[in-house]
Amino acid sequence: MNYEDIKENDVIYRCIGDNFDQGILSCGFMRKRTAERSQYDFKIGYYSCFLILQGNGRFISKDGTVTLMQAGDLVQRLPDRLHSTEIEPNGGWLEFYISVGYPVYHYLRELGIIISDKEVQAAQLTTDFIYDFVALLNTLKGATDEKLPYLLMRAQELIIRLHGSINNTQSEQNESKITKACQLIGGSSNIHYDIKQAAAVVNMGYENFRKLFKETTGLSPKRYHIEQIMKQAKMMLLSGLPIKHVAVSLGYGDIYSFTKQFTKSEGISPGRYIRD
Repeated sequence: MNYEDIKENDVIYRCIGDNFDQGILSCGFMRKRTAERSQYDFKIGYYSCFLILQGNGRFISKDGTVTLMQAGDLVQRLPDRLHSTEIEPNGGWLEFYISVGYPVYHYLRELGIIISDKEVQAAQLTTDFIYDFVALLNTLKGATDEKLPYLLMRAQELIIRLHGSINNTQSEQNESKITKACQLIGGSSNIHYDIKQAAAVVNMGYENFRKLFKETTGLSPKRYHIEQIMKQAKMMLLSGLPIKHVAVSLGYGDIYSFTKQFTKSEGISPGRYIRD
């Protein structure tokens, strides 16, 4: 689909019932070519999300946290949460938004489909999304009031799919981070390697890193590190290196500390491992 064929603003606002915040059903394409289209200290009583098709800008949370926005990001406007969206005035901004009433937001959040902790997240945009956006918009324009509940279901399906694309992207990013961390930890030849360094390299707080690492590998980062050190120790021992040399090479202060760790991990002392 050629984005240049999309009008400046091609939107529709409908409402199920008389309460706008409770029953709004709206969607459409919006261009924002100038800085004047930015919205500062903005707040709504319903839920809205938009997928950035072109352009970039900044999302500013109530506490002043600034998050960059770019094409491919899904941005959430959460009910009654003050925020600002600052548009880069380069003429390129294009978004497609969907707005639904507060009750829909509430139960989608309770089901864990909408995650309200992060307002800007990367999504995986496919051509199918664009055609479905256009179909919903055009159908909503000509629908009778009696058809609105059915179109609300279609809007919810699109919201669910958009959030599913976020979850897939986040899962891939997390997997990549843990893979990188395993390489860093496994590449260490010192028992005193600071695992917090690996967390910092993959840009994660240590507690979140530790939890995700265990969920992904089945081992805590510390346990994984010890197992990698023990693998190195066994290869060195089998190559004929003296136990003392192996202990010192791997960062142990003395043979006793190394022997204690090796025996605890492998169920056999280094000496017996060599002999057996």
